Amino acid sequence: MTALVAFAAGGAAAESVLTMHIEEQSSWVQNFNPFDLAGRRQSTMDFIYEPLVIFNAEDGGKPVFRLATSYKFSDDMKSITYELRPGVKWSDGQPLTSADMKYTIDLMLKNAALDTVGVGETVASVEAPSATEVRVNLKAVNSDFPESLADLAVVPEHIWKDVSDPVAFKNEKPVGSGPMTELRRFTPQVYEQCRNPNYWDAASLHVDCLRLPQISGNDQMLAILPEGNMDWIGSFIPQIDKTFVALDPDHNGYWQPPAETVAFQMNFKSGNEGNLEAYKDLNFRHAFSLAMDRTSMVDIAGLGYPVVNEHASGLPPRFESWRNKDAEGDKDAFMGFDTEKANKILDDAGYKKGADGFRATPSGKPIAFPIIVPNGWTDWIDAVQIAVEGLRAAGINASVTTPEYEQWRKQILDGSFEVVMNSRADAATPFRGYYQNLSTAYGGRITGAPSRYSNPKLDALFDQYLKATSQDDHKKIFNDIQLLVADDFPVVPVFNGPTWYQFSSKRFTGWVTDKDPVMNPEDHDNNRMRLMHLLRLTPVQ
Repeated sequence: MTALVAFAAGGAAAESVLTMHIEEQSSWVQNFNPFDLAGRRQSTMDFIYEPLVIFNAEDGGKPVFRLATSYKFSDDMKSITYELRPGVKWSDGQPLTSADMKYTIDLMLKNAALDTVGVGETVASVEAPSATEVRVNLKAVNSDFPESLADLAVVPEHIWKDVSDPVAFKNEKPVGSGPMTELRRFTPQVYEQCRNPNYWDAASLHVDCLRLPQISGNDQMLAILPEGNMDWIGSFIPQIDKTFVALDPDHNGYWQPPAETVAFQMNFKSGNEGNLEAYKDLNFRHAFSLAMDRTSMVDIAGLGYPVVNEHASGLPPRFESWRNKDAEGDKDAFMGFDTEKANKILDDAGYKKGADGFRATPSGKPIAFPIIVPNGWTDWIDAVQIAVEGLRAAGINASVTTPEYEQWRKQILDGSFEVVMNSRADAATPFRGYYQNLSTAYGGRITGAPSRYSNPKLDALFDQYLKATSQDDHKKIFNDIQLLVADDFPVVPVFNGPTWYQFSSKRFTGWVTDKDPVMNPEDHDNNRMRLMHLLRLTPVQ
């Protein structure tokens, strides 16, 4: 795998090509449809479609304005007006205006399958009073709305209005607003995504092309590291000081602080009758949790990189200032590893074992489910295998299934899974991760909600939070959210994975490090700040 070096027009300077690893697949499919969460290439957001505004969690949630220059709520909090950056052009040279943003949101409102950010639940209508103004009228007060729109990909109306089926559209030759819109090369093994000739912030961009080689899993990454051609990596690398840093101590580095909570999530809305009966029983969920050897998941599967999450609320360590101590302590009684206690809970609750040693529900229905985890994610696969061993020791017939990432993601989005181990995507505050995973709104009608869980009391708290406007009120309500989650145990937290981030300064400088922790440094699709990270980088002369 040899890094490309070309020459800019006139031969004045070497072209700067940044080689990235941002996703793991057995082969690339040319799909840059931002509405296709399962199938799109993960360089679609940020690099092809620039966000309106990014909220930097490492800077207290401070907004970083991009396509928008400001937003403002009305006095009654029932509408919000965005001011778009004047003079922005699409990569084909056409002007980007408020009509494009209005068109995009209207498209989502008309077709729920395209609604990646939940506007169907929150937006009543959209207006474009001028070429740079967009007024979004809300169905109800929603103080969290700007953050919910952070993942919106504004698409060009002049392109998409002629697309007959925007759900199936692969968008193979995208027209975008971000820094890297031009596909110079695309094969199943590698593609190159190059500079937008009309990028509004070209003065800040010092990288000419992104090069994305196909990498199917952690083992393949480990095998190619000695070649020294990777610049920006987001992978589980075992014994990282030996297998990565030692290969080039002067240039190779990493920063892997604790990140989102990884948890086992059960599908409360679909599945066979026995599984559903079990999932909906708090006794079963408690026993499930007691079968989790979290320490082994961290030390053996994760080689010590993650940290055990000890709390039923599942709050990530990075949100320490939001922590409610009353949601911990005795409420964490089921967060240990105790298969004897798990067996007793199931015995007492009427889950009888059959001749095969596996349990049925109190009504006599068999329980058997696969836990899905993406193929190639060796650390997660090992963690799930540890979980399955514990569950089987408690008489629960669980197994491991390893679909390709795209199929795994599709099963989560369409609700066709039984149990999944997944990380909850957090934002600038902890609220969004809980809301998107556990609210009825997201679990029932909006794509992307893993648990398909529903609790009217929790929904009422979420609604209170959205209507509150002060930080103090938000924290008080979130205290109650933590209490309810700890009591009802809708997911089973196990650990907080690290931020998967490694880099080489051989060809580029400007990397975010633990000595300069100004943003989340990951290059994965769940991190909008990766755009700002790209704009920090400059080629070594």
